[in-house]
Amino acid sequence: MSETSGKCPPQFVFEMMIAQATRLFLLDQKSAEEIVDEMAVSFAELYDIDALANDLLKGIERFLVFIDSVNVDDVDLMLLSYIWYTANYENLTTKRKKKPLIGNPLKGKPRMTSRDYNATSAFKTYAYAVGSNNAPVRPSDWTPKDEVEFESVFTLLFPQEDEDKKN
Repeated sequence: MSETSGKCPPQFVFEMMIAQATRLFLLDQKSAEEIVDEMAVSFAELYDIDALANDLLKGIERFLVFIDSVNVDDVDLMLLSYIWYTANYENLTTKRKKKPLIGNPLKGKPRMTSRDYNATSAFKTYAYAVGSNNAPVRPSDWTPKDEVEFESVFTLLFPQEDEDKKN
């Protein structure tokens, strides 16, 4: 049995994965299946990836249905803001404790059966809160490499930016 067996990404990491996969799909980089397969393989060292690609595909579909149902001027900005928000806030007003006293916030958790539904619900809540000026939007100078506490996840979510940093 592998070290990551049964340890799925925490819900907030899963939500960031769906948002990034949706961004990549909307930027026409690859098909959704290719994107989620590559993402699942890249996260194999950290988490158990059984059913991850399937759950990510369901999440992308739900995100796209919601995005299509609302009027958003800049979808890429909204998705990047959601990734920033998810990394930095527990909910609309509570900042995330990135360095807890005991434990690691990125530690694998048991798989939630409705995690794609929960991710979409959280994204909808955030989008409506931003629309009514009740939730923060990412700072204009924020980049994924600013998230040093979650570097292991952000390096996998944004591999292109990590390559740019090395060059």
